[in-house]
Amino acid sequence: MPSWRDHPNAPAQGSVLCAVADIPEGSGFEVMYGEGIKKLRVVAFRDGETVWAYVNSCPHFSLPLNAKPQTFLISERNQVMCAFHCAIFRFEDGACIDGPAVGMGLETVPISIQNGQVVIQ
Repeated sequence: MPSWRDHPNAPAQGSVLCAVADIPEGSGFEVMYGEGIKKLRVVAFRDGETVWAYVNSCPHFSLPLNAKPQTFLISERNQVMCAFHCAIFRFEDGACIDGPAVGMGLETVPISIQNGQVVIQ
């Protein structure tokens, strides 16, 4: 399975994904790279000052987790539900803990926080 880094629109290491403040507390913020069906969708989730980033693609059916722009279904604290088939993923490791993608997980995008910015590693 190819890595997100192999995507033609993958951002370079050191690119700023977004500001930590752009991510609503306890929710997600999506950034898209490229256009049309070839775009790469990345989502960052936040709990306080802790941020995780993943490719925004449910492994069950390769659809984004959100059906509407910047609208994520938060099922419980630090869990997001896929808007299409109800798979539930944990923020902290992207693992699916309920629904049709149990045993699968979101593809991690490694990040660090630098001066309030989420930076791709």
